[in-house]
Amino acid sequence: MKQLFKGLYVEFFWFLALLCSFFIKAKKNTNRILVLPAANLNGGFGEDIMITSFIKNFANGSPVCILNGYKIIREDYRTINRDIEFRDGFNDKVNFLSLLFLMRKCALVYIIGADIMDGTYRIHNSVNRLRMIELAHRMNVETQISGFSVSKNILPAVKAKFGKISKNVRLKIRDVESYMRMKEFIPADRLILTNDIAFICPDLPESYYSATYDHYKIWIDKVKSSGKMVVGVCPNAIQAKKIGLDNYMNGLKQLLEGFLDNGNYAFVFLYHDVRPICGPASDSTISNSLNNYFKSRSVDCFYTEKIKNGVELKGYVAQVDFTITGRMHLGISGLTFSKPMFGISYANKFEGMVKLFDVDPDNCLIDYDKLKDSKEKILLFTKNFKAIEHNVKKNIGKVKLETSNNYTHG
Repeated sequence: MKQLFKGLYVEFFWFLALLCSFFIKAKKNTNRILVLPAANLNGGFGEDIMITSFIKNFANGSPVCILNGYKIIREDYRTINRDIEFRDGFNDKVNFLSLLFLMRKCALVYIIGADIMDGTYRIHNSVNRLRMIELAHRMNVETQISGFSVSKNILPAVKAKFGKISKNVRLKIRDVESYMRMKEFIPADRLILTNDIAFICPDLPESYYSATYDHYKIWIDKVKSSGKMVVGVCPNAIQAKKIGLDNYMNGLKQLLEGFLDNGNYAFVFLYHDVRPICGPASDSTISNSLNNYFKSRSVDCFYTEKIKNGVELKGYVAQVDFTITGRMHLGISGLTFSKPMFGISYANKFEGMVKLFDVDPDNCLIDYDKLKDSKEKILLFTKNFKAIEHNVKKNIGKVKLETSNNYTHG
């Protein structure tokens, strides 16, 4: 009954907003931008770098209003752009009438697409994002969606919404597989093939210069001078939740021990999400546990719990030689600095991305539930490391250039 009431509540305000949109139009002479992240800004670092990428590449200094599900104030974002406002209201009981009055004060509504758009996670979350695009267009407010992915099982209701809004907004798709799926029901001239907006998130030293970072740089210089390669390691608590924390931890330990058997490595244990996802465990707590485990075995390791967001994290990733990561967006941060990635993959999220760099997925990816059988994958990666590194350096400029069309007119 509770879910039914929420659904009726949302539909009621959607109907009212549609009626009002015939009479209420956008304000003139405004440059304000409303941005809707792919998820609430409550600890997921991928959201940080996608939002920052938009602000630094496409906002042109305009004031930015970030819409969350509930009230979230991120003071750490002030190093990104001082003119940021945080609003709430995009949640299970979204009031479209209220959002209509918010959007009419904006020159642009920008939706961060990522993997939230096809209804796989929650259909209403996806449909309501597309409704915002439809509503803004009715009020003559410019609308955009950043590059997104769709699964093979995109839902019919979402397909229908895409068909409707694609007449007014060109849809940007961040991988070839998703592009081919969308082309089955959307005309090709309404689609743009691009890459994940995170590829053009700039390096912002002001976000990571600190006493902690200075300590990290001293450690980096020390271990590199001893002839070791530094590996940035990032677990994924979602993967741990799927197969059990103990099973996942054991798999990661075996994977990293396999690398140590094949080379002279030091580990910096990173994280791309600080939210408790697997019970009380997050990416950060898993990294801390791995740090303690390998330090007790006299492996050179570094870990800090003081990294606040994905933009700050880029400064730490910039110093490693390559990444071992279960988080795609951390891998992207590394790739922007031409750092190869050994991906712990899930949901086919990594394959299309590594192909952008002419890298064979078989040489650099392992499924998260097969970590205990990693010996062959490690050998393939280490054997082909120089070739992988060469291809990443050769292709990163092209990838960034293709990513720049995450904002287009028409």
